[in-house]
Amino acid sequence: MGSAVKVPPLGFAGLLSVSVIAGFTLLSPLPIRAQEQAQPDGLDGLQPSGRPNEPLTRPTPTERGATSPSQPTPQSSPQPEVVTPPSDPEDLRRLAADSTLLSMEAGQRLVQEAKASAAAQEYEPAVTKLQQSREIFNQLSNFHQQLFTSFTGIDNRIANSHRTLAAETAQMRDEASYELALVHSAQNKADLAVPLLIQIVGSQQPTRELGRQAYQLLGDIGFVEIIEEPSSSDPDATPEVSPEEPSEESNTVAQQTGLLSMEAANRLMEEARQSASAEQYEQAVSKLQRSREIFNQLSNFYQQLFTSFAGIDNATAETHRNRAAETAEMRDLATYELALVHRVQNQPALAVPLLIQIIQSQQPTRELGKKAYEQLWELGFVDSPFPGGRQSSSGVR
Repeated sequence: MGSAVKVPPLGFAGLLSVSVIAGFTLLSPLPIRAQEQAQPDGLDGLQPSGRPNEPLTRPTPTERGATSPSQPTPQSSPQPEVVTPPSDPEDLRRLAADSTLLSMEAGQRLVQEAKASAAAQEYEPAVTKLQQSREIFNQLSNFHQQLFTSFTGIDNRIANSHRTLAAETAQMRDEASYELALVHSAQNKADLAVPLLIQIVGSQQPTRELGRQAYQLLGDIGFVEIIEEPSSSDPDATPEVSPEEPSEESNTVAQQTGLLSMEAANRLMEEARQSASAEQYEQAVSKLQRSREIFNQLSNFYQQLFTSFAGIDNATAETHRNRAAETAEMRDLATYELALVHRVQNQPALAVPLLIQIIQSQQPTRELGKKAYEQLWELGFVDSPFPGGRQSSSGVR
């Protein structure tokens, strides 16, 4: 027999290695599918069915919860369609002009529709559309003016562009105002046409075509007298009323038929005096209030015309200045009589403010200003009478 091979004793590490190797050899290899389940190769969340002896298979996409694009699940909600806005700024500008009322195109369209309505004598729709167009053009002019102010000194190119647009829309506004005044004149509503025409004269100046047309219409309805300028051969000649204009008698008739006239205001004052004499004080107050409103409007209108013609036609400017002073005097007289009625009604709280307004307008040195101060002294509002003033009781006359 050969010599025996001596096996050296194994240490602790060797025993451990042998045990591990023996353990692995005792385990039977896992089935192929079980190995695939133990190492799922990226399939997350898969659970075995738990049924015995059932082979594990890779689930299909439908079993994992995925859905086919052509077969949406009932739980899925439809996504809103995303509209990509156009990137061309020119398209944006055109769309805005066509789809909004605040545009030059919308204002011009309203003016054309109003002209068609006026030609068919449908005045009410024409008035409504012209008023809307005036508001649109006025807003646009103000907006472009604000943009011009904002860009001035920063970008002169943009500033000048908005300045031009502000002037264009202001011109369109005045043209719409003139058309509206024509419609009011056709309706025999001079009290509505006059303020529009005066605004046009102030905006356009009397030297421009639209300003001359507006002033001519003021003469046609009898609010002003058109004065011929002296010829260049005789600069010192006295201005005369143009023979092409209506006569003074026809002008007076035209003013008598309108509410915005001195004749109408004087008539209201006379009716108020009769009501006060009959102790119908409420009617007297109402008529006097309306009378002083008319005189105040007239004074403001003539003052605006004076400002428009000053330095352009001094004769016409002086005429309107005198009319403004005359109507202001009549306004203060109506205010004085209204204060007297309030005093008779034992309402000094209403009389005192009116009397102070008269003193501010007339000055204390003029006759009506002195009378107003005397009333304040008799009411006990002031402590001392005005020197040189008359100390007599006043009543409604």
